[in-house]
Formats: sequence, C-alpha cells, structure tokens
Amino acid sequence: MFRVGHSAKEAIRTETRRRRAKSEHSLIDAAVVSHLLDWLEPGTRVAAYSPLSGEPGGEYLLPELSKTHEVWLPITPTEGDLRWGKYSGELHRGAHFGIGEPEGPGEASLSKLSCDAVIVPALGVDRSGVRLGQGAGYYDRALDGVTCPIIALVYDDEVHDELPSEPHDHPIDGAVTQSGFMWLGTERGGPAVQ
Repeated sequence: MFRVGHSAKEAIRTETRRRRAKSEHSLIDAAVVSHLLDWLEPGTRVAAYSPLSGEPGGEYLLPELSKTHEVWLPITPTEGDLRWGKYSGELHRGAHFGIGEPEGPGEASLSKLSCDAVIVPALGVDRSGVRLGQGAGYYDRALDGVTCPIIALVYDDEVHDELPSEPHDHPIDGAVTQSGFMWLGTERGGPAVQ
C-alpha cells in the first residue's frame, strides 16, 4: 500500500464523480443491492447510508434493505461526529450536507449499536481494504471500534489494485459491486457472513 498526500486522493475523487455523473446506474444499482442482500442474513441489524445521486445502491438500497433488516443511518451534524438514527421509512433533509436522514438526535456511537454489518459509501476501494471516501473523515472516525464486517458499495470500475492511503484511513473488509460480493485484504469476517 502506498501513502501519498491529499492531492492524489482528490484526483481520483474528481474522476470518479465525473464518471458517476454521466452514467445511468439504475439497473446496476438493482444488481448491487441484490448481491448485498444475498450476502446479508435476513433479520440482522445494519448501519447503512442514504445514497446521494450517483452513489451505488441508488433508489433501491434503503427500501430493499429495510424490508428484511433493521437499518440505522447517519445523521450529519453541523459540527462534530456522525450520530446514528433508526430508519423508519421517512427521511428529512440533513442540516449540513442535505443528505436524507432519520430524525435525530440519534445514537452517538456506531460501535455501541451492535450491528451485524456496516455498509459504507465509497468513491473507490482497493484489494487491501483501503476505502476512498468523500474526504471529510466522518466515516473513518465513526468506524473506530466497530468489530462487525465493514462493506463498501462501489461499481466494478471503482475496485483498484491499490489506492492512496493515510494513517487515519479506516480499513474495510469487503465490497459489493454489480458483479457480486468480494472480501478485501482485511478479512476480519463477522456474524453477517453466510
């Protein structure tokens, strides 16, 4: 794994956002969610995310996931770390990023929710478990202390052999794409594995 500065990460983020903006992913998103649901055992508690336009999972992620799982979503504060609220089927526009969120104030610690899996957004992952996020570090901080599998949803062309990383980047365990589920280099495993 190589370590480089912020500029290399930002170049990859910019290119990924550009590709996502000009592509229609509706059918691909349905496949991504289907593979995720095949991997998760029904009835488990999962933390997930509310996809922004162009993010993997799209309009399918929350409705399909919540049919068979207890789902917790991030609540983004104007300052500080993420909080976590139980998804009830309704979302409001978040105060800081405008992302759909459950009503707050929510739980302060993701690790105390005893989730069976944490599903995270990413702009890319590599085969050793490096996740490239949006750059604010919210998820890297929130994942501290999480012991269940941490899984990113990405598209096939967003799985890299190697990505830039920094010491504060929290590793992930697996990824789901339109082609299926894959374990990455960390392979911590956990209760959601079938």
